[in-house]
Amino acid sequence: MKGLVIYKGKYGATKQYAMWIGQELQLPAASADRFHANELIKYDYFILGSSVYIGKLEIKDWLKKNFYVLQNKKIFFFQVAGSPAEQIEKRESYNKASLSPAILKNIQFYYLPGRMIMRNLSGWDRFMLKMGAKLTKDPVEKKTMLTDFDNVKKENIIPLIEAVQTFTEINEPSMNLV
Repeated sequence: MKGLVIYKGKYGATKQYAMWIGQELQLPAASADRFHANELIKYDYFILGSSVYIGKLEIKDWLKKNFYVLQNKKIFFFQVAGSPAEQIEKRESYNKASLSPAILKNIQFYYLPGRMIMRNLSGWDRFMLKMGAKLTKDPVEKKTMLTDFDNVKKENIIPLIEAVQTFTEINEPSMNLV
């Protein structure tokens, strides 16, 4: 089976996960901007990754544009966000805000923790984050919003890697010639 890792991110965490996933599964990994529908047809399954920016998936436009090719393929999707991975309801709301119900039903999601280093953000993003923090009433949440964190770790991809390996083992044509 032929697989491909495609990602779209903003500050590098999604790319890092995509590279690790590609290495572990021995699959090519590349930015979504490099692939178009006519190139995607030859793949059996996809591992798609996206960061979340202002509550929306970065890869949403690419997914809409390529939906007709992806709709009948197996899709493993890793979402990278500052929101803790265990906040499933919040993480799912990002998917619902960005993806049509038609594509949502075909995707197996994995929620991976991200990173936020204030000095690496664009001026606009720093400004927006500070404005959001000002509007937040909870002082603990306000402080958390403005504190650097980096939870991008290779071990976070283990459940996704295992799921892809199981899928490919089950769906690989038998090599037994009887």
